[in-house]
Amino acid sequence: MKILLFGTISGQGGIQSHLRWLAKALVKSQQEVLIITPQPLTNNGFNWDEANNIGVQVHQLNSDQFKSSNYLTKTIIQLRELAQVVRNFNPDVYFGVGTSWYLSLLPWLFPKKTRSVFHEVMPGLGGRWRDSRWGVKWWFDDVVGQSSCVALNFAENFRWSKPVPAIPEPLEITAKLPQPTVKKVEFGTAKAALFSRLVPWKKALWLVQQWNDLKDVLGELHIHGTGPEEALIKEYIEAQGIGDRVKCFGYYPEGQVYVDLLSSYDLTLLPTVGPEGTPLVLLESMACGVPFVAYGVGGIPDYGIDNPNVIVVPPEPWLTDQAREYAVGNKSQKTTAFMEGIKRMAHKLARGEINQVQLQQLYLEKYSYEVLKKAWLSYLCDK
Repeated sequence: MKILLFGTISGQGGIQSHLRWLAKALVKSQQEVLIITPQPLTNNGFNWDEANNIGVQVHQLNSDQFKSSNYLTKTIIQLRELAQVVRNFNPDVYFGVGTSWYLSLLPWLFPKKTRSVFHEVMPGLGGRWRDSRWGVKWWFDDVVGQSSCVALNFAENFRWSKPVPAIPEPLEITAKLPQPTVKKVEFGTAKAALFSRLVPWKKALWLVQQWNDLKDVLGELHIHGTGPEEALIKEYIEAQGIGDRVKCFGYYPEGQVYVDLLSSYDLTLLPTVGPEGTPLVLLESMACGVPFVAYGVGGIPDYGIDNPNVIVVPPEPWLTDQAREYAVGNKSQKTTAFMEGIKRMAHKLARGEINQVQLQQLYLEKYSYEVLKKAWLSYLCDK
């Protein structure tokens, strides 16, 4: 079959990683794949030699030549460009990821035989009239969510009446997973880490500001990631003199080095209150047998279903209200569900109530590459 994928493939993030691994899986299954990407192509996260070797075709929308054009002129020219690409490729299936209006308009250009599928990797919320996903409602044949929560949100917010299946995504295609062992961790000594973009709604700065209440619960707290809060976090750590146990390392590696780093921790934390789909970092934590504590926003509650080795707590209104503010961390609000979740996890680790092997096994049974590859191939190619 000929399958056309639309979405950003350069850089890091859920959309990029999803499109890259899905393209590989499809080509290895003897499908012909073309990716249309609306963003400038870089080597950041996308290996051109690998794409050429496995047979993935890539077309980038050329925007540089339209810098001096008005919006309408640019749109018309790019739609003509897309029409030509579509005619030349003549896809059987169109698969779109993201929020671009080009993504939503492309079904206009397809022959009737082309099946249009949208993959919602955001939380499924929205619904304002300018949201490009209204085009999905009117012009797409099917929608897939990254989790059941996301699927339900999309159906409700965009009045989608058809069933919305949920298919997440894997980790082990980029690294060899560790073999975890069941272990106890003495209370007060656990090493915790947050891996994330350091933006306000991820609440990394807020988490560091709670260290006075966590210093007897955890041994160390490490922050990995880059973003506008990185400098603020480092400044706070230095000002408070807590750098012996609380550290901010900035950019974190990929592939095997990342898996080895993640596996060195006793638990991971994600106090995000922002617009999440199903954060990959939590799947990656499970894949390494590392339990986590996270707020139950977006599709995250799905990870806690029949999973006693993680803790998902409900988000709190006062944190959600502050998510749009740049200066994060109302320190007067110290007793939170998230803090209690960390303490509960630390006690469970100390009592040996966390089964790291079982946690990884759940990942392999529900979210592994082989399981999800079969699910996507069946969904895209067998209908």
